[in-house]
Amino acid sequence: MIFLAAILTYMGFMQAFSPTGNSPSLRLAAEDQQLQHRPIISIIDDDESMRCALKSLVTSLGFRACTFASAEQYLDSPRLDDTSCLITDLQMPGLNGIELQQSVLAQGRQIPIIFVTAFPEERVQARAIEAGALGFLGKPFDSSKLVELIDKALEVGRKT
Repeated sequence: MIFLAAILTYMGFMQAFSPTGNSPSLRLAAEDQQLQHRPIISIIDDDESMRCALKSLVTSLGFRACTFASAEQYLDSPRLDDTSCLITDLQMPGLNGIELQQSVLAQGRQIPIIFVTAFPEERVQARAIEAGALGFLGKPFDSSKLVELIDKALEVGRKT
């Protein structure tokens, strides 16, 4: 029994040095390392189903996605420092999307922001865009439009 365990341990050790690089642990480590260098898209929405849907879309594009149920949760997180693009709902309990935008700007952060809302009011949209938001989408929205805005946000982020 001990001999069998030793053989299995040896085979696992040798597989790590396999020239084909097919070791599952090596593949996972390489994938994790690649993922660490991808932009982080932070998603804030009090609706869990919307957070999940947006996260699925963002990760399908090859980006990392972090979700938050409130603006306060996001502002208290370490993601505030490394978010490449912020997708946020407008109307949420606690801080709303506009107040979140004001807080981010007051801290001197230049995070591209995309608003999504079930209540697209022209006055609020104009205010958000005037303050620097990249986009303002009414729910439901065309996912291709969101993808375009994410691409634009990442391009803007590369220039700053």
